[in-house]
Amino acid sequence: MKSNAYPSKYAAPKGIFTVGKTRFKWYDLAEDPSKISTQDIHNAQICIENAQENFQNIDDLGFVIMHRCGENYLLLVCTWRSENELWESVYYDGSGKFEIWDRNKIHLPTYCVWEMGIVYHESQAWKKYLGTTKDEDDKKNYLNDLFEGEV
Repeated sequence: MKSNAYPSKYAAPKGIFTVGKTRFKWYDLAEDPSKISTQDIHNAQICIENAQENFQNIDDLGFVIMHRCGENYLLLVCTWRSENELWESVYYDGSGKFEIWDRNKIHLPTYCVWEMGIVYHESQAWKKYLGTTKDEDDKKNYLNDLFEGEV
């Protein structure tokens, strides 16, 4: 009998990444997250720090998914903008450095099956946060609510 199993990947939380006033939870996502190099993470962080979205000056919370796809990466940068809607910028390292993925199309790809495990966890954590007073302790509780595991 033929197996229909789709290969799994692993989501590994890597702490909080702060860009100015914006705080992100950082996730590495790969078949083997240890294969995501420190240099690649550094390049991705520089990309976010210099992004046109200007995360430096916006008091925001969100998360980043550093998704290793074969030998390349998709870098998903997501913020909540203090509301109930998830905002996203997507970068890829097609030229050897991270650049915006121009997705100016009518019907767009969103999250793949592996990324959705993280996104589901984050949506539940954010919904819980929305029901709080949203003070600094509530923000810390959201930032400390991390997902780890097979997706």
